[in-house]
Amino acid sequence: MKNRNTTSITKVKVEKHSIIIPAAGLGYRMRSYGPKSLIRIAPEKTIIQNQLEIIRKTFANCEIILVCGFGAEKLMKNTPDDIIKVENENYEETNVLRSIGIGLRASTSDKALVVYGDLVFNEEAIKNTKLENSCLITGQKFMSEEEVGCNVSDGMVQQLLPDIPNKWGQIMFLMGRELEIFKKIAWDRNKSHYFGFEAINETIERGGKFSACSPNKAKITDVDSSKDLIVAREMLCN
Repeated sequence: MKNRNTTSITKVKVEKHSIIIPAAGLGYRMRSYGPKSLIRIAPEKTIIQNQLEIIRKTFANCEIILVCGFGAEKLMKNTPDDIIKVENENYEETNVLRSIGIGLRASTSDKALVVYGDLVFNEEAIKNTKLENSCLITGQKFMSEEEVGCNVSDGMVQQLLPDIPNKWGQIMFLMGRELEIFKKIAWDRNKSHYFGFEAINETIERGGKFSACSPNKAKITDVDSSKDLIVAREMLCN
């Protein structure tokens, strides 16, 4: 009788992540005629296309949740059908935290990466993000001086504040206790006017902890003006 060598193949389960992209804002400073996410940063690439391309390269198993508002129909029409699209219909009366909260309502994972919808970044900014409670912090030149900064001590985020050299890259990872605290804040209708950094600060005040993630080769900027758009295009070319 022949001996049969049986090879057992163990399938490694890839953890599922929710990627939430709040993209509901009006973008007054850009004076654009549509959602900022659809602004072209290359002849055949928009901000959202750049984001989705990098996210899909990085996460093998994820659900992408795009929160639309201003120009929602146009944004939904010009993005892939295989992502989840929800709408913040009160985008004019609320702030970004409301959009993040709507995205968290649609999420089916206990791990969430939040990426603001007007961000332009390279692959290094996402693939080296710590998959733990963390905020992406950058001291590099691409973020404008007006953006919210971050106090860091022993590698941990202490508080997000304006006028600090180390800038918050408007990307954060949430899981466990911190995710639950953040959800309660984001789902509080009385706090629908909050910016995202205010919710992070309150999460920390309630005992949450976030590590500061600063990938060496990360390049990231947010597009709030035509000047920012020039910076974004130059950044991706270098």
